Amino acid sequence: MNNLWLIAVLALCLPLVLFALSLQPELGGPPGMLPSLQAKVAVYEVRPGDTLAGIASRYGVPVSWLIVSNNLSTTTIYPGQRLLIPKNGVIHIVKPGETLKEIAAKYGVSEESLREANGLRADPPAGTSLFVPNPQTVPTLEWGATEFVWPVHGPISSPFGPRIHPIYGVPSFHTGIDIAVPEGTPVRAAASGTVTFAGWHEGFGVLVVIDHGNGYESYYAHLSKLLVSAGQSISAGDVIALSGNTGLSTGPHLHFEVRYFGTPVDPRPLLP
Repeated sequence: MNNLWLIAVLALCLPLVLFALSLQPELGGPPGMLPSLQAKVAVYEVRPGDTLAGIASRYGVPVSWLIVSNNLSTTTIYPGQRLLIPKNGVIHIVKPGETLKEIAAKYGVSEESLREANGLRADPPAGTSLFVPNPQTVPTLEWGATEFVWPVHGPISSPFGPRIHPIYGVPSFHTGIDIAVPEGTPVRAAASGTVTFAGWHEGFGVLVVIDHGNGYESYYAHLSKLLVSAGQSISAGDVIALSGNTGLSTGPHLHFEVRYFGTPVDPRPLLP
C-alpha cells in the first residue's frame, strides 16, 4: 500500500520537476570562447510566450546585456532560439584589429579586469568571444538608433566615464555628461518621446526623464524649474525645464544622461 502511495506521489511530482528543470539554462558558452570561461555563460532556449525583457528579469540581467551578448538586431525572439545568458557580464566578439584597451574603454571597465576575466596576456585574435565583467556601459546598436539634439549648449565640464566623485572624493563612474550653463538656461528635449518622470529625485535633484522608444531614455538633472509633467508627449527641441543647481551638485550645470535598455551609454556619439 505504501509503495502504491509513493508511486502516485512521484507520478504527480515528476512533471513539475521536469518543467522546472526545463526552465534552467544549459551551461556552456559560444564558439571561440576560452574553455575556462564556459562556467560564466549559460544557454537558454526560448519558449512560447517568452520575451527578452522577461528572460532578462528572470535571470537578473539588463536587457541591454542580452542584446549585446547575442548580437541581436531586434528585441523580437522566437521559440527554439538559443540565447547566451552571461553571469555578471556580457559577451563581446573581438573584431579585426580591436585591442583589449579599446574593448575595455567601450564597456567602461579596466583593461586589467578584462585580462584577468579571460586569462589573457596579449590581445586576442579576431573572432574570440570575450567575457566583459560587470560593464558600466554597453555600445548601442544601429538598429536601435535614435537621433538626438543637444539639450543645451555649453562646455562639457565632466565627461562620461570613470572619474573622482566631485563631492565624495572617491573613484566613481559618471553615467552622463555635465554641461556647464548658467542657472535658468532653457533645457530642450534631446529627442521626441513621452515624459515618464518629472520631479524631485535623490542625488539628481529636480529631474526629467523622457522615454524615446527603441530602448532609449534621456535624463535631465539638477534643474531649477519644471515645465513639463509625467505623461506628456514631447517633440525634439521642446523646452522642458530650466537648468539649475539642485541635488548633489557643485555648481550650475545640466547633467544629461542617455540610457539604452536601462544601461547608461555615452551620449556624445548620439549627438550631432
